[in-house]
Amino acid sequence: MRWVVIALCLSGCSANFQTSFNPASPYHQIPVGSKVVLKQPLEVSAHRTRLFLQLGETMQLEDFDRYKANCNFELTSLTDGVQTIQPQTFTIKRVEGLMVQVVDRKPEYRFIPAGLDDQGTPMVTQGYHFWLESSQQPEVRRLSCRGAFDDMWATQPPSIEEIQQSMGNLAELQLAL
Repeated sequence: MRWVVIALCLSGCSANFQTSFNPASPYHQIPVGSKVVLKQPLEVSAHRTRLFLQLGETMQLEDFDRYKANCNFELTSLTDGVQTIQPQTFTIKRVEGLMVQVVDRKPEYRFIPAGLDDQGTPMVTQGYHFWLESSQQPEVRRLSCRGAFDDMWATQPPSIEEIQQSMGNLAELQLAL
């Protein structure tokens, strides 16, 4: 009985991200050592460190549809000029799960009515940070990919197919064996 209690206590310390061995599943873990092949130069605007990709097009933070899968390249430094990520093969050196809850800066209500309703579940997006390695372009920090923005109980990270659709012909994900 003591071992059952210990096992139950330790299971509470496990990660909250599911995994799957099915490549079609959104919970399929992309292995470390996989490659991200950038096929054409990408320009990151001045005073920005991220460039978003959705349905094979580049866009800024304020332009992409949060209700569809998307990815973004992230640079380490913020500069006054445009930064260009050159075509290259990047190696994924670390994979990290992410969950982002989006909040509104302005409260919708001045007074919240009392009642039994909790005003619904939070809206979140799940995804992955793929930390990239490159000796030629060390300023390219990571590629982050997120699934559709949804209620917490319904959200899931993007599948490999959705990641590839987000990047389109701009980049390609090559899985390590």
